[in-house]
This record gives sequence, structure tokens and C-alpha cells, in this order.
Amino acid sequence: MLRTIQTALTGPAQAWAQHRQLMKDHTGIESGLEALQALCPAPKDDAASPIFLLSAGWRSGSTLMQRLIMSDKQVLIWGEPYDECGPIQAMAGTLKAFRPGWPPAEYYYDGTPPAQLTGSWVANLFPAPASLWQAHRQFHDALFAAPATEAGAARWGLKEVRLGIEHARYLKWLYPNARFVLLYRNPLEAYRSYCRYGRSWYDTFPDKPVFTPTAFGSHWRKLMEGYLAGAASIGALLVRYEDLVGPKPPLAEIDAHLGIQTDHGVLAKKVGSSERSGSKVQVNVLERWLLKRAVGPIAVQLGYAW
Repeated sequence: MLRTIQTALTGPAQAWAQHRQLMKDHTGIESGLEALQALCPAPKDDAASPIFLLSAGWRSGSTLMQRLIMSDKQVLIWGEPYDECGPIQAMAGTLKAFRPGWPPAEYYYDGTPPAQLTGSWVANLFPAPASLWQAHRQFHDALFAAPATEAGAARWGLKEVRLGIEHARYLKWLYPNARFVLLYRNPLEAYRSYCRYGRSWYDTFPDKPVFTPTAFGSHWRKLMEGYLAGAASIGALLVRYEDLVGPKPPLAEIDAHLGIQTDHGVLAKKVGSSERSGSKVQVNVLERWLLKRAVGPIAVQLGYAW
């Protein structure tokens, strides 16, 4: 009897083991995107070339860089549009399910006239992958490109402080000729600046608050690990905030990379103030320790030690 039960359980156990391996290898945006791209590669003749300025978290100079890019009067860069809603993250997240063997090829509509489908198996009837690409592209075009064009901009883009390399690859799939700038700053200085704003912002609302040095540092580390590993794969330009505000900012390199002509004098013009609290906020010893532990050795590798 025991042997019979063990034999009966062998099938489910094998299936569960296969499921666990599949979940290990194919549960992310990047793995889903890779599977989908094999079915539906982005068109190569697309003329759109938006600019995506992605920063490794808050208070890292992204607004300064945004202003610099927008000093080319032909460019409109949206600033963290609907940030706490996470629209790009949500849209990219819908691709996670794509994996080898799913969807089965027979699920896709093959053009059979609807009147002839009543005698067919239609329980799973999917529009073609190209239609899915079009739907994703049209969402971003309607939300970002159309209003920029209506405003008179010849080119559009956006800056964000929440998007990882997987989201950049998703945007690259939608806009093959997009240009990317990846910006980062010493996480201690970024956190010190962030504290002046009350430590009350969200990655996405309400499930991902960033109220602690651990949450802030973990966010920074995750984005930086992806940026450093994947910048070359999307043709991105990596820029240090310290270089941007230093004596020799890489302005010519930025202009050439993005194909724009910026007003370099923008860097000398201060807009607004980060000193909202009226005085500098001190980061205590415990906060510094928690932040250092969260950012890990990657901060030291980048020359940020404290």
C-alpha cells in the first residue's frame, strides 16, 4: 500500500520540482521579455527616439539633469510622471508570465474568419504578439508622446528614480532607438538630502514605502547593480552626479549621446531649494550604519566610502 502511494505521488512531485525550476529561471520581467521578444521583436525602422533619464533613487541630481536636457528647446522631459502609481512598472510586469511553452502556439489567432470559429476550440484565443506590442506602445505614446507633441516638442522623454534595468530593457523593446542616461550619486549624500524632505516618500503607493535608511539603501543598491551590469546592453550612458557638478562635467558627451544641444549654463542656475526644513538634517550613527549595510560593497566599489 505504501509503495502504491509513493508511486502515485511521484508524478506530482516531479511536476512540482519542474515548476520550482521554472519559477527560478522564468519569473521576472527580463525573462518574460526575452521569451516575448523571440515571438515579437521590436521593429527596426522605428523613428521614435525618446530620452529616458533613470536615476538610482531620489536626490541624485535627476532634476538637474532633466533641466539640462530640456535646455534643448526641442525636448520635453516628463518628471516622474504618476510616480507612485508605477505605470511603467505595472505595464512591464504583465510580461512576467511569458516563458518557454507559454503561451502555446495554438492559442494565437490565425486569421480564421470569426464565423468559422464556432466549431473550433476557442477557450484560449489570444491576439497575436504583435498586437500586444502595439497595445503597450500605444499606452506610452498616448500618455507621454502625444501631449509632448501637442506642447510643441519635437522629442520627448522622462526622468524617473524608481526604474531598474529590467524596466529600461522593456522601454528599449518598445522604443528600439531610445537613448538612456543612468545617473547615480553617493548614497549617503543622497540619503542626507532625502531626509530634508521628511523620509516619507513611496516607491509605489501604498505597498512600498521608503521611510528608513534600509529601504532607501536597498532601493539604491538594487538599481545600481542593474545599471552597472546592464548599461552596455541598452547603450546607456552612466553619469556620476559628482562629475555632473564637478569642475569638468561630461556635457559634450551627454549632448553627443542624446543627439541634442544643451545650454551648459543651466548647471550654474539654481532652481528651488533642498533646504525645506530650514537647516541641514543630521544622519545619526545608527542610520549611517543601516544605510551602509543596505547599499553593500557596491558603494565602496564605486568609490563611496564613509
